[in-house]
Amino acid sequence: MALRSLPGDGDGAPESADREIPNGDPRLAHGVLSTLDVIAVSVTLIAPGMTMLLNLPGIAAVAGGSTPLAFLIGGAACLALAFVVVGFTRRMATAGYAYTYVSRTLGKSAGFVAGWLYGFCMLCAIPMAMAAAAFLLTDLLHLSTHWWFPLFVAGMALLVALSVARIRIATRLLLVVGTAVVIIILIVNIAVTAKGGAHGNTLQPFTFAHTNRGGFSGVFYGIILAVSSFLGFETAADFGEETSMPRRSVPTAVIVSVLFAIVLYLWTAYTLTIGFGVSAGTVFGADPFALKTIADEYLGHGFGTLVEVGGVLSAFFLCVGCMTAGTRTLHAMSREGALPAWLGRINSRSRTPANASVSLAAVATVLAAAVGFGLGSDNLGGQPTTVYYFFATLGTLCIVMVFIGLCVGSVIFFRRTRPRYNLFLHAVIPVIGVAIFCAALYGSVYPSPVYPINLTPYLAHIWLMIGIIVVAVLRNRRPGTVRRIGSIVGEEGPDLPRERVPWWLTR
Repeated sequence: MALRSLPGDGDGAPESADREIPNGDPRLAHGVLSTLDVIAVSVTLIAPGMTMLLNLPGIAAVAGGSTPLAFLIGGAACLALAFVVVGFTRRMATAGYAYTYVSRTLGKSAGFVAGWLYGFCMLCAIPMAMAAAAFLLTDLLHLSTHWWFPLFVAGMALLVALSVARIRIATRLLLVVGTAVVIIILIVNIAVTAKGGAHGNTLQPFTFAHTNRGGFSGVFYGIILAVSSFLGFETAADFGEETSMPRRSVPTAVIVSVLFAIVLYLWTAYTLTIGFGVSAGTVFGADPFALKTIADEYLGHGFGTLVEVGGVLSAFFLCVGCMTAGTRTLHAMSREGALPAWLGRINSRSRTPANASVSLAAVATVLAAAVGFGLGSDNLGGQPTTVYYFFATLGTLCIVMVFIGLCVGSVIFFRRTRPRYNLFLHAVIPVIGVAIFCAALYGSVYPSPVYPINLTPYLAHIWLMIGIIVVAVLRNRRPGTVRRIGSIVGEEGPDLPRERVPWWLTR
């Protein structure tokens, strides 16, 4: 796949299929991933095993028996975003999807800020997921929770080795582990639903009447963690340059993974809600191992242990997926000069961004230690769970701002490029996404969450302001670098012919 820079988007150089990347390094491996591979990445980054074990109790602590409603609203926002991402991915394939797409619609500076926030979200996801893996492993092995940090460091060493290896090794492992974890969760869902839970099947969990805190506000606060549960479905777009037939495979992966996540998460949230009882939302939210508890109760003690093993594996491989996705954004930004060229260098053997992987791992370890030992709170269950919920919230706040930018930019993009503009698909759906994401942002700050989660909105906005300042300095001192933002793509063109696109992706 030849990387391209469009006329007028770069520094004045003519368009060339063989344009040299600024840092002179080899390119990412082309065409090594199939549609199945990118689906595996997306589904595994959703991390159903870890999310259903840890996020569900966190949401239930405020949303209570209305937890499934929070997932339903969060899923609607992510489905709207999926339509937006599909529209972009059918036009262009790139290693830094949010960074490139926003730069092409809202401008170069906005594109830099989108990449800045997106990369930070992927960075947050690494200590979040590794802390979850370490915490679950200490419980599984009956160790003191003080062992969480040594296990965290050991996991990071293994993570770096996997992320530097050839990309297809990671995706195949993601596929095997992800499939096994999903099967385990489905067995629990089927058993509990068939038995009717504690008091029978009901639609009450899909109303605002059973929250633990303030009706609407309880559900809206739950949306921010619900959205974080869905994060990952869109990351297939990060692998556009390494995927065979990317403008067909990537949209397929995005749609399949988001629909899969909506069905699985709604069903699992419903399962746990009726398993404890719709009116027992406080008990549900207070149980840090709610899915394990329900599995033990309805399927026997051995199955609860199997659920926890799945959670450990899911959390670790979420780290692998986030590392691979995050390094692609860093690579895309650095090769265009927006970040230090050192971050974009490619390993000559595996053709993966090795320097970016090592850098992310080192920073993630420092951040986990700082939050765990400095801000660890019994309000959130201790040091490792504080790291988990802190970075889950902080990363989601950052990426929700990116999602809002993508939705707003898509309205402009589709109006400008679609020969058959559809008001509902190309304007109403993105606006719905913006509205729900804004509600999630509101719910994250009002009422104020517990310490130290209440610090995360301020930190997210500080990071946003730093990004704005950095791109302003770049625009003043290195305008050519800013003009290159979003200019390098792997494949670009008009919409694919209808006969080359599955009917359910045709819009």
